[in-house]
Amino acid sequence: MKNLIYTSIIILVSFFSTYSVEAETLKRNPINYTIILDLSDRVLNDNQLSYDIDQIKVMFSKFKQKAKQNLIITSKDRFIVKIMPQKNSPLNVDYYENALQLRLDQISIKDKNNRLNQLDNQLSEILQKLEKEAVYGKKSSDYAGVDLWAFINDNKENIVFSNYDNTVIILTDGYLDFESNNHVLRKENQFTSTKFINSMNSASWKEDAQAKNYGIIPIEIKINATWIISGIKSKKPSDLMQISKLKHFWSKWIKESTQTNPMFINYSTGSQVISELNSIIN
Repeated sequence: MKNLIYTSIIILVSFFSTYSVEAETLKRNPINYTIILDLSDRVLNDNQLSYDIDQIKVMFSKFKQKAKQNLIITSKDRFIVKIMPQKNSPLNVDYYENALQLRLDQISIKDKNNRLNQLDNQLSEILQKLEKEAVYGKKSSDYAGVDLWAFINDNKENIVFSNYDNTVIILTDGYLDFESNNHVLRKENQFTSTKFINSMNSASWKEDAQAKNYGIIPIEIKINATWIISGIKSKKPSDLMQISKLKHFWSKWIKESTQTNPMFINYSTGSQVISELNSIIN
């Protein structure tokens, strides 16, 4: 009799523990991974697109794992790749953005798992094609540049979402530059470009920037997110502080825009970049 009671208690405890875990899983906010890809002249850096593609693959692998953990039939998780358009690029941006996104909240229950597996199976082929088509010139002047500020300003409602755990990864060298200064907006000592950094050459550049409030014009983004800027790389090897300047002004910009401190991954070896990304994303 005692054994029967003891066994019954164990079964009940196990049942309610399992129910509690499943209920907790269902209560979690869905995840949203948004990856913003800068295909300006940075694609000419050694192995740059290979590093970008590896990071996209890592993020999708984590997305798939999370989606399955959250019960695929009820998952509302989102995986989105956004490509910043640039003038004269022959790349079919719409095709790649449609191919590289998965919004499980907009897919019927019976199709969720199939669509997840479909993108998993096709991802390498799509990214391989993107890598080939993204390089259409051999020198920096062949690329007009991307207006990263305008892109985020215009797409802020399609990058992060309410009631989601948002992670935004911007794959960029950190420069907000394009072919014409006429396109740059200015508000006192804040701009929509990073070209103002070129005039900050003194040893006291940071103090001067803080005193005169130099920086990038903030964009109000009210929804919380983890922001990762990956691929920071100096275009001026003679300026030993160039990367520090880029990180300083990006930090200020993202903090003023989102009330969040961003994290950075410098351009490095492929294994180092992936290692740092894995240390940030659980």
